[in-house]
Amino acid sequence: MLGLIIGQHRKERLRRLLRRFAVGLLAVAVTLVLTYTAFRRWTLLTPPVDDGPPLPRTASVIDVDGQPRVTVGGSWMERRDGVWRINLTGNPRQMGHSHGVLAGRITADIEQHMVRLMRQFVTTALRRWLADNLVRWRFRIIPEHIPPGRLVELAAYSRTMLDVSSLPEEPFHRLVFYHALHDITQRLDGSPLVGCTAFAAWGKKTVQEHLVVGRNFDFEGGEIFDRDKAVITFHTPSRIPFVSVAWPGMMGVVTGVNARQIFVSINAARTDHPLSPGIPMGFLVREILEGASTIPEALAIIKQYNVMVAEGILLADGKVPEAVVVELAPGQVAVRHSASQVLGLTNHFLDRKYKSDASNDWLRRYTTSDARQKRLMQLLRRFGGRIDVKTAAMILRNRTGVDDVPLGLGNRNALDALIATHGVVVDLTDMVLWVSRGPHLLGPLVAIDLKAVFGQPVKQMTAIEPIAADRLLDSSELRSYQQARGQLEYAHRLARERRPQEALDYARRAAAIQPNSPGAQMVLGDLLWDLGRWQEAKRAYGQFLQLHPPYLKDRERVKARLGS
Repeated sequence: MLGLIIGQHRKERLRRLLRRFAVGLLAVAVTLVLTYTAFRRWTLLTPPVDDGPPLPRTASVIDVDGQPRVTVGGSWMERRDGVWRINLTGNPRQMGHSHGVLAGRITADIEQHMVRLMRQFVTTALRRWLADNLVRWRFRIIPEHIPPGRLVELAAYSRTMLDVSSLPEEPFHRLVFYHALHDITQRLDGSPLVGCTAFAAWGKKTVQEHLVVGRNFDFEGGEIFDRDKAVITFHTPSRIPFVSVAWPGMMGVVTGVNARQIFVSINAARTDHPLSPGIPMGFLVREILEGASTIPEALAIIKQYNVMVAEGILLADGKVPEAVVVELAPGQVAVRHSASQVLGLTNHFLDRKYKSDASNDWLRRYTTSDARQKRLMQLLRRFGGRIDVKTAAMILRNRTGVDDVPLGLGNRNALDALIATHGVVVDLTDMVLWVSRGPHLLGPLVAIDLKAVFGQPVKQMTAIEPIAADRLLDSSELRSYQQARGQLEYAHRLARERRPQEALDYARRAAAIQPNSPGAQMVLGDLLWDLGRWQEAKRAYGQFLQLHPPYLKDRERVKARLGS
């Protein structure tokens, strides 16, 4: 009997302990849920209150020279010569709203594309969850550094967005981070932004002593940004009108020209300065274009703002004419002039202020920035005195290495690595802009008379000719490159799925179709190495090293395996 009583007491005590444990566990779970919910609410970016009059929710379609033009109020959008043309007018609220109504479909496509891209690079749900919350926390104060007018514009655009059911965040929150993505991703190894090239030439180095600017925007974000490139004109009351070359839905600027003949473009950079609270770079460029009539005024605007990351900025003024490169980092500004009347910019800084900067030196040596800078300056010197818009386009399209070394198509050491989202040439003296039609820089460069865009007197009565398509377009060489790239992308996919033998077959096909591709030889060597076929791997690696591979990190790894 005593034993039975003791046993019952033990069972009762165990039940009490289990109940307490369950209650405690539930309390912890509830606390975590409430804490996480509070965190999500606290870090959610909310739009400013909309207290303006109602705006039109639908668009009209009219015919302009045989082309359909979609209009909302005083703004419109049309597809002409393979490039979107968007004209926005009004205050920030009106422009943001009209922009959203006009470009909402393309914005929805871009957002879905970015989600797929995120899943491709961050493969597990847990990692995506961690990355999302880390970014929310780290950049929760971005709106505090965005000019008020841009916040109103972003908010107005966000209220027009329809396809939101499959996306986890609110539209305004997504738009803010989307417009800061250039800054947020810039310090990541393998950033898709580290590859742009820009230059300016003027005075005796150009035909007729015009100021000519060239620029490739190499953003490896996907084909959609190349296909849907846009020339967007912004007309804000009491501000300088400007043109931005980007894609529909982009309210910041990466490449732009204003009505006062000021050109601005940005190239991603990297320094030892820590990531700092500041204005997203695309909005800084917009402040320059809407507020500066001269280079000194542009420099004064730059110095007014804190920035998040390092950036190379090409500024040019067609009135003087003159150009400078601004090497900008958090808390530090260096301005690079040129007595030789040519300036080139890739991704690393050249001013002596950055001579001992380890991050800048790493970017110079480990990426393609140094090779492209050297090649760019070779070409600018070679064509000095003969540079016009066609020569500028030829320089942007150059696909050989330093000292004319042949490179395989797509080699990132080339100025034209067949990845540019847009390329532009600008005659800032005559105020004419040429924009690449695509794909990349291969199609014709479409001419746009900026004087007509800005409502200025047009002296030239004859039509301005486009710059002809690249000889590579529609060639068997390009088709072979595209076929090899498709095989190699599938090999990468199979390798990620841990199917190395099948991946090897597709890597062999890519290397056979394009034997001068260092990427194909490296993937082939890596797959063979992982399969234990070391002698074959070494042969592929040897071929890889002879093909001027662009990245020092890859060369070092391969040489380590070869024991050299």
